[in-house]
Amino acid sequence: MPLLYDNNMKFELENFDDDDDDDDYDEHCHGLLIRRKTSYTTRVNKSSSKTSLSARQQSETIYVDQAIACALKSRPKAFHYTQKNLQYLPPSIQHLAVCNSLRELDLYGNQLKSLPNEIGKLKSIEICNLGNNHFEDLPIVLGLLPNLTKLLLFNNHLGNLSSSLSFSKLNNLRILNLNNNSITHLPTDIGILINLEILSIEHNKLIELPREIGLCIHLIELHLGYNHLTKLPLEIGYLIELKQLILHRNNLLELPESITNLKNSLKLLDIACNNLRIFPSKFHTLNLNEFYTENNPLLEHTPIHSIQENEILTLKELCARRSMNELRNPTYDFQPTLRERIQHNKKAKDILIQCTECQFCHNYFLNTWLECVEFIDVQRTFKGMKNNINPALAIIPQRVLLCSYECFNTPGHNYYGVAFT
Repeated sequence: MPLLYDNNMKFELENFDDDDDDDDYDEHCHGLLIRRKTSYTTRVNKSSSKTSLSARQQSETIYVDQAIACALKSRPKAFHYTQKNLQYLPPSIQHLAVCNSLRELDLYGNQLKSLPNEIGKLKSIEICNLGNNHFEDLPIVLGLLPNLTKLLLFNNHLGNLSSSLSFSKLNNLRILNLNNNSITHLPTDIGILINLEILSIEHNKLIELPREIGLCIHLIELHLGYNHLTKLPLEIGYLIELKQLILHRNNLLELPESITNLKNSLKLLDIACNNLRIFPSKFHTLNLNEFYTENNPLLEHTPIHSIQENEILTLKELCARRSMNELRNPTYDFQPTLRERIQHNKKAKDILIQCTECQFCHNYFLNTWLECVEFIDVQRTFKGMKNNINPALAIIPQRVLLCSYECFNTPGHNYYGVAFT
């Protein structure tokens, strides 16, 4: 409903006092007194006597107070003050605290750079729209809103957030939109947002994601398109509820092997317009419905004949392989088993935990391995695909790790060595 203003009318918000004399021009709303005046002369009360306001701030205060006064005449679920070029939000915003029904604060399309501390009194706010303003950092006062679940800060001037505790008290957030800013780094305390379900940071300047993103274990959608990312942290594999991962138009060189941990949840993967050459091993185990991979310099399926001689393994490699084989097929005697010995040797455990399984012979190896590639049919692999696949992208390369040239030279597989030109 539009608000109608009388240019000859000013509303002043005061605490209501039962001892005030009755006035035909006074209205009582939710314990506040809305006193009508016939001029715009600013009355300086006790709380603002120490602050000198500019003419513009005085004018903006008047109009905001009018909007608050109108809102208090009903039981509003939302307070909208949008696209007014507002630079200064007056402390009188705190009067909305008497509206227990208030759930949304919409200040979209202004010129705000900060918020008054009085915002912290609006405890019932669940949605806050600060899009299209001039914020350079996340307002700390938002941390005083215990019920805040949706925060929109798109189209602002946010930059490097790594040094600030920006999210330390916003742990109830479910939706966070930071699109169209200049963000280069996120703070490590983003891991505090354990209830976050949708995070969108598209059209920014992100160079990397902090490892702590893996603590946001309830993420369902992660939008990172149009950034400067060259890699993703391994911890992305902890987001086992993630359904949509949008990474188009970055500078990604590879995807982490841990992405295959999302095989039970991930349905949409968009990695178009990056610098990917090959996909992680076991990529085929994902259960994708939508997959976009256009404009990546993927390895081409142009095989040439090659036979390699067996390599000489280091003593450390031989011991690691022998130990892993023994752990898989233990021999039982009266001596303490190898597993029991390793349990008491932290260094040995740290070494063996790095072992990887050969995808041909299924034995384990440590550091000496051969990177190969197999080409998988996208349509056959991801049987639930909804989008039509470009014929040129119907076959994609997937990394394969073999433990030796002996496995590579053995017939019975479709693995190819990788030759970069």
